[in-house]
Amino acid sequence: MFSLVLWAVLPLLGFGSITVPVNNHWAGGFQARVCFNIDKDMSSWVIHLAFDQPVQTLDVWTANAQSTSADKKEWSLTNKEWNAVEHVGDELCIDLMGHGDGDIAPVITATLEGAEGGGSHQVITSAPRTTVNLPPGVTTAEPQPTAPLTVPDGNGFPATTRVANVRDGLSEQWLTFTITGPTVMGWVVKFRCNKPVTNLHVADADALSHNEDMTEWLLVNNDNKIALKAGTLEMKIEVKLVNVQDSAPQCSAILINMGVDNYTCGELPNKANSKYNYDDVLYKSILFYEAQRSGKLPANNRIPWRGDSALNDGDGGVDLTGGWYDAGDFVKFNFPMAWSTAILNWGLLQFKDAYEAAGQLEWMYESVKWPLDYLLKCHSSDDVLYVQVGDGGADHGSWGRPEDMKMARPAFKVDASRPGSEVAMETAVAFVTGHLAFKEKDPPYSAKLLQHAKSLWEFAVTHKGKYSESVSAAASYYNSVNVTDELCWGSLWLYKATKEPKYLEEALKHYDASPDWGMSWDDVFIGNQVLLYELTKEEKYKAAVEGTFKEWFPGGTVPYTPKGLAYRLQWGALRYSSNMAMAALMAAEAGIHPDEYRHWAMCQIHYALGDTGRSFVVGFGKNPPVSPHHRSSSCPNLPVRCNMNYLHLDTPNTHMLCGALVGGPDSSDGYKDSRENYVNNEVACDYNAGFQTAVAGLRSLLLRNLHPEQKGSATCPYHGAAP
Repeated sequence: MFSLVLWAVLPLLGFGSITVPVNNHWAGGFQARVCFNIDKDMSSWVIHLAFDQPVQTLDVWTANAQSTSADKKEWSLTNKEWNAVEHVGDELCIDLMGHGDGDIAPVITATLEGAEGGGSHQVITSAPRTTVNLPPGVTTAEPQPTAPLTVPDGNGFPATTRVANVRDGLSEQWLTFTITGPTVMGWVVKFRCNKPVTNLHVADADALSHNEDMTEWLLVNNDNKIALKAGTLEMKIEVKLVNVQDSAPQCSAILINMGVDNYTCGELPNKANSKYNYDDVLYKSILFYEAQRSGKLPANNRIPWRGDSALNDGDGGVDLTGGWYDAGDFVKFNFPMAWSTAILNWGLLQFKDAYEAAGQLEWMYESVKWPLDYLLKCHSSDDVLYVQVGDGGADHGSWGRPEDMKMARPAFKVDASRPGSEVAMETAVAFVTGHLAFKEKDPPYSAKLLQHAKSLWEFAVTHKGKYSESVSAAASYYNSVNVTDELCWGSLWLYKATKEPKYLEEALKHYDASPDWGMSWDDVFIGNQVLLYELTKEEKYKAAVEGTFKEWFPGGTVPYTPKGLAYRLQWGALRYSSNMAMAALMAAEAGIHPDEYRHWAMCQIHYALGDTGRSFVVGFGKNPPVSPHHRSSSCPNLPVRCNMNYLHLDTPNTHMLCGALVGGPDSSDGYKDSRENYVNNEVACDYNAGFQTAVAGLRSLLLRNLHPEQKGSATCPYHGAAP
């Protein structure tokens, strides 16, 4: 039997006693959830439970349960090792399932005792946050929403009912619903009778829960009938009267669409009065990364449909919770995650003024710290680096919410005997760029990041080898082509941070002046060329940058779509154009053909923002995508179960994945907004990284009066040859 979990947070009264509601009960068992708001730091805790009747056994998954009285009416719950620490502002929530005699629905009181203190280990809970804090200046047509995790009242489709075949206490209730409006994607039925009923049987739904006197039932769709198009739906419900001597019950029902979420992204004002609102894009792109978070979500979580997930990620006592889910899936691939973090940090360093002007600076610091904290956990010792959590095959074979994951999530690592130079160096770059970004804001944290960066650099140069040959689980998803560009990349960033000659010497061993095919998580050649020119000002490195962009500008080897997109590859076309636009903006900052490179970069980014007549960023601009290939945003609201069926429904995603850049068009500027179209419509952390940094660069240009719109060179598509 499934249970309806109501996400109610009970108030903490000086760690006194609270009453715990029973959410569901049946013959032989019950379910409940106890929640406390934490108002002081604790290093360990105990919850004392008192029941008004014996509870023979108590199943608890996130605490240790033990009966403390002979009559089985008192129990204690103590913290697990991994969730001992609670901080002010946290919610401590424990789900429990008890077993006893009869249809048991006990009165429960709970008391929390906590040892004062607290450490740095982040605690995992499972209660999703329920409020959205919009930044100053954000406007929205909807009220600030709460998490759509409880079944709403009203606003559904009422049924007309008739009764048939009443005999021996059995009754057939025929319900007729008239569905109007867009297709219903996941639904529940609130079914009420004027007399207690039991043993409900429905072909297209499952009985999920009922009230204490069994007159109100909640039904949730099963896989027989998920989507409901406009029209008439007939439903037969067989019920049995609790008192078989009663006459036929009079029942009513309302069907509620659970595939609707009123959450919207809001919109920042366009203070710069530019063609596209860069401030709004930065705000929404940061929100996208918040939607990708794994682990325990912070108290200021702004994504109301996301909750804590992957609570037990780890390996042999190593805590690997946190980080970002990679794309539309729930694997944590550290190679692209580290690259994305590094690129975002680079943008924060170079274009900090853009984030300040947009009012996003503190959110940006929080955004990049999330993966940095996780990657620090992954570097568990000098010669050990965890590089992946989750199995791609098992993960990609399922569809659902990360909060509901039941599959095993193995962890994979590189070490001295199984090297991974490129992922180690990319992680080192994430750390050293983080070190520079946090140098003034948080000096101890900055120093820690630099220490780990140096350690990983030593590991990468001492134990050379491709990580995808050491970790076969990664090879089918993020296979490494070579390690030389990352060895150069990591060494250059450490030289930039420390000015120690050994790092520059190592970088020059692996430098390649060839034109870059296209910057990505596995290709940082153009990044090396730009950095070497910035650090040395030697003309040969400028020539290498020019050589790369000669291939990328019109007339080069990179083809263009009819509407002006530099089109390197169909799979994630906007990723490559955005990354190269970002690189062009960085080259311009170093003094390489600033007018031409900025103009070209602007046109590539404006293509994604709407120059073709549509936006490729969810929640932004004209005709944005509504059905990205992304699991959690596609799922209906709880308590409807989510599975592979929702991938194939031709309906918009339930939740708006604000700020996500989709893969992009085909070579003819065509685009199909479909969840099934993962080639053109998937999203990913690495897709947004270069894109967001390029947008920050354009915003920074406006602040310095250097933007092409301000210099009279804003015509797109860009037609000029490379300078």
